[in-house]
Amino acid sequence: MLLKNNFLKPYLLNNYRCSFLIIFFLLFCGTSIFANTNTKLVNNFINENKEVLEPSTINKNYLRKAKTVKTYDSQVLQVVNKVLQAEAYSKNFDNINSESISLYLEALSEAEKINDENLLVYVNTQVGFFYYSYNEYIKAMPFFIKSSNLLDKNTIENLIQPADVYKKNAYFFGSVNEHQKSIDYLLKALTFTPSNSKLYATFLNNIGSSYYKMGAVENARNYFIKAREVSLENNDKVRYAKTLGDLALIHFDQKEYQKAITLLQQDIEISIQNNAGRNTMYAQILLSKLYVETNEFDKAKQTLALANEYVLSKDYLKSHAYEIAQINLSIALKTNDIVLELQARRALDKLGADIVTKDGQEAIKLVGWETQKEQFYTKLEAEKDKVEKANLKLWIVFGSVLFFIVLVFFMVRSIQLRFKNKEALYQKNILQYKINQLQSKSKLNEYDLTLKSYQSYLSDQNKQMDLIEKELDKLNTNTVSKDQAKVFLQELLDQQKMSGTNWLALKNIFVKEENDYYNALLENFPDLSEMNLRIVILNKMDLKPAEIALVLNIKIDVVNDALQRLRKNFKGRFDKHSMN
Repeated sequence: MLLKNNFLKPYLLNNYRCSFLIIFFLLFCGTSIFANTNTKLVNNFINENKEVLEPSTINKNYLRKAKTVKTYDSQVLQVVNKVLQAEAYSKNFDNINSESISLYLEALSEAEKINDENLLVYVNTQVGFFYYSYNEYIKAMPFFIKSSNLLDKNTIENLIQPADVYKKNAYFFGSVNEHQKSIDYLLKALTFTPSNSKLYATFLNNIGSSYYKMGAVENARNYFIKAREVSLENNDKVRYAKTLGDLALIHFDQKEYQKAITLLQQDIEISIQNNAGRNTMYAQILLSKLYVETNEFDKAKQTLALANEYVLSKDYLKSHAYEIAQINLSIALKTNDIVLELQARRALDKLGADIVTKDGQEAIKLVGWETQKEQFYTKLEAEKDKVEKANLKLWIVFGSVLFFIVLVFFMVRSIQLRFKNKEALYQKNILQYKINQLQSKSKLNEYDLTLKSYQSYLSDQNKQMDLIEKELDKLNTNTVSKDQAKVFLQELLDQQKMSGTNWLALKNIFVKEENDYYNALLENFPDLSEMNLRIVILNKMDLKPAEIALVLNIKIDVVNDALQRLRKNFKGRFDKHSMN
């Protein structure tokens, strides 16, 4: 595994003489010199073809343009040509497709050969956004990491499509809960966008959304209002409608339901008039939640049905289908609608596995961790690359001076690290535990899920917590690392809690493998509560009371009392059908 072999190396180089020799060697080896893209030429070509939906037409336009430009510019345009063709196929299919993937891979390969940072930022951003648009967050992640890494170096001048590049990177990082990074990129996008452009209101609106997700409600409100004003000035009806829905969300949170309902009704009306299907869906789902809060259940069901029509037309909107099923279940429970409850539960069961592994919060959490890991790794690589380039240039002019500076630096660094060895070793151990935890999670997600694999996963997590607790005991004082370890321990605990999607995933596996047993249990014990059902299932999986208490986030006394009570109430029948 790349992370295991390379990610830890900067922390494991204790031989500083060896480190010095490596850097000394890199000074002479140097790095590749990036060529410079004719940005004006490329941007003009993109603007002329970005609305073209026929890939062959885009290619013809490229061939015609290539005859009039230099060889290098022609090579760059060929890469952009393939990206634009891939985007056209994506628009035509409105989904992941092999034609787009093939063209994107060819564009990436050629861009890497050209070795132009500006071009690499553009291509990686477009490929990442292709996957992101269809909720493939994990596949999108490495491309956005690469483009973001280059953007953050602040060495690229005259970006290709700067507003578009910053916008798409902002959208991705906002989706993996890196909201401040998203805001920073959106603010940069604004500097490349005329105030009378429709994009200007879009960026303002998305900055507001990021602030809202961060809990900065007043900042969010201000940006939503500003976006609303700009969209009105620019006659951008769809964006105007979107701002109404976002302001409604704030009113919803503040329990100002009628204000929120009025805004959402306006949002839906305008969105329908302008064929904004996805925005209409978002507004309808939120409006249905409001109707539930105001006990207008018939209106809620009607609104959900309309939203569901759009969701069913797009294969990549399963997360919203799951959300609709959850709202329907809430309505059913409040109205004692047994038929609707059955339909909702069946929908949740059917969608559950896909949601956990792809569209749901669990997938986003996984992406979040992966993002952090890759960001750290790429940051180290970027810093090494930056040092190599700087040292190469300086060595040519000031070789002897640089030698002395580097030598003094490592001497000072060596002294500093003597006082940090204990902390560094501890950090290494914690990092390895994180890697082990990620590997355990990946095994659970990547292979066929079975009760046996789930038991193994829970066992691995328990072992990890024991090891980290032992590491905590080794530290005599409060440190940053100790605080981080406590946070990590809590994350492990949260991940094991059998609630929400975690419980649904386990339940789906159990029903699949023990279907006869599960049906017999429901038939013989129809009055069994949800919590008791969970205890029974986990007990059936040979989990000890202490382990059951851990994954259900309850006290062990509660588990023992429940097991004893169940045996007493149901006597021999329960032992026969349920208990191990």
